[in-house]
Amino acid sequence: MGKRLKNTCIYLGVRLLLGLLRLLGLGLARRLGRALGRLALRLGRVERRRTLANLALAFPELDEAARLALARAVFAHLGECVAELVHIRRLEPLTEHARLSPESRAVLDRLFARGQGVVFVTGHLGNWELMARAMAAHGYGVNTIGQRTYDPRLTELLARFRVAGRVNTLWRGEPRLMARMGEALARNELMGLLIDQDTDVPGAFVPFFGRLAFTPTAAAALARHTGAPLVTGFNHRCPQGGYEISVEELVLAPAAGADPDLVLARDTAEMTARIERQLRAHPAQWVWMHRRWSTRPPGEGSPP
Repeated sequence: MGKRLKNTCIYLGVRLLLGLLRLLGLGLARRLGRALGRLALRLGRVERRRTLANLALAFPELDEAARLALARAVFAHLGECVAELVHIRRLEPLTEHARLSPESRAVLDRLFARGQGVVFVTGHLGNWELMARAMAAHGYGVNTIGQRTYDPRLTELLARFRVAGRVNTLWRGEPRLMARMGEALARNELMGLLIDQDTDVPGAFVPFFGRLAFTPTAAAALARHTGAPLVTGFNHRCPQGGYEISVEELVLAPAAGADPDLVLARDTAEMTARIERQLRAHPAQWVWMHRRWSTRPPGEGSPP
């Protein structure tokens, strides 16, 4: 009973916050979102400690004051992202707010012309929910993987938002998930996978900021199994406003005769290296509070 009451309070709190942001104009909502993000950093002791520890691991050259300033920017950015999603219709046309460069469009159009769909690998960088919706606005059929939350009501909020933006969600743990991803590719659509978090799925340990991190290998396995082309795609907030989406093809090396697990690990390491480059370029726009290095290789102790 206590847990149910707590979940209800959290759900109502989320609805109240979203309603408050919706009442405000976009500019004011963005400012409030940034302020609430910085407040969350001050109040969330566990998240604050984890964020600063991860930043120290990734950027040992920064002193304590610089890491704290970066942490504030991280949480402010996330708060602003929430405000943008609440006011998503005021950002339309999304094709102008989340710009896809001519070079990136050329890459995608060339690969879609093969008729096999495209495996789109990305991470929790910039405003990833907005990017998925923007890719649909740019004219591509978009599918993504979702993780159901502990509260079905919150999951339903996310599902409705994605449906409104013409983004199809395949839920982790549902029957025939890999087959359904293959069906999306067979329809010549984009199948998006985020591989920058430590989750309880098949994966491999690959380098990430100088330390091994357990990383999902589903994107590599899907591309290898279906023969669909694979790209890495990211978005970042621009100083002049809006977002820029960049897409690059990743051609997988031949794997004949090689150990399948080693092949998937190698592929995933290449994707992760691209993610790391993006994070180094835009460090304030990633989820540094995530326990990215939680799972450790056999024989290695847990992180502090």
